[in-house]
Amino acid sequence: MSQNNKHYIGIFDSGLGGLTVLRELKKILPQEKFIYLGDTARVPYGNKSAKTITQYVLQITEFLQRKNVKMIIVACNTASSVISEKIKQQINIPIVDVITPSVLAIKKLSGITNVGVIGTETTINSKQYNKKITLNNNEVNVFGQQCSLFVPLIEEGLIEHPITKQAVHLYLNNEFCEKIDALILGCTHYPMIKKVIKSHLKRKIVVVDSAIETAQYTKKYLLAHNLESGAKNKLKDLYYVTDKLSRFEDIATMFLNEANIKIKLVNLT
Repeated sequence: MSQNNKHYIGIFDSGLGGLTVLRELKKILPQEKFIYLGDTARVPYGNKSAKTITQYVLQITEFLQRKNVKMIIVACNTASSVISEKIKQQINIPIVDVITPSVLAIKKLSGITNVGVIGTETTINSKQYNKKITLNNNEVNVFGQQCSLFVPLIEEGLIEHPITKQAVHLYLNNEFCEKIDALILGCTHYPMIKKVIKSHLKRKIVVVDSAIETAQYTKKYLLAHNLESGAKNKLKDLYYVTDKLSRFEDIATMFLNEANIKIKLVNLT
């Protein structure tokens, strides 16, 4: 085993959403240690241009590379939707996005011909899910639905609030739900309201959780490339945000079910 295998795995999101990915990673990769960065000063990403988001991504990946991470997980669908192969090559270490694992999960399902994708404005408009799902398979239809209110509501901690339930009812209306067999949660914030979403669905629709799929994909990647850490990794998980430190700390402690999470403030600009 290389000494580098004991290095951190870097993971980032625009805010809280990436914690859904981190939680799943910690379940199935307990020996790994993580550096999490939430860009809370600039959340949400979903209403910003691809050029601006790309600039954010380069700033964050540069920060994580200075921490000597062995891999970077882009735990943000919006950021994943704008990252080009050229940018991935610039980063120069393994990088996992959250779109590819969900697409692979859909392609493994049998009898699915109509796929719904919910996400931010930028994610849906990028049509990355459409392009990747229909690649070599013209028989599958993909229907995108922007859900611009979800991220702000989740960032405010309104997980099961009546307003959030109304937003779910607004976006996942009958017209949208009646034409799909599967639904991709195309934003890592959305698993936090998965219970609300599933209770709203009036018929059986397969729900693909990008957080779960990304964690499983990452585990397979580490094993396939001999990057997994040994059991004696003594590093401690590190958490960084760019703003709103106390709010993030409260939600991270609750969501990850861990006590005494220490979070540091960082300036990326």
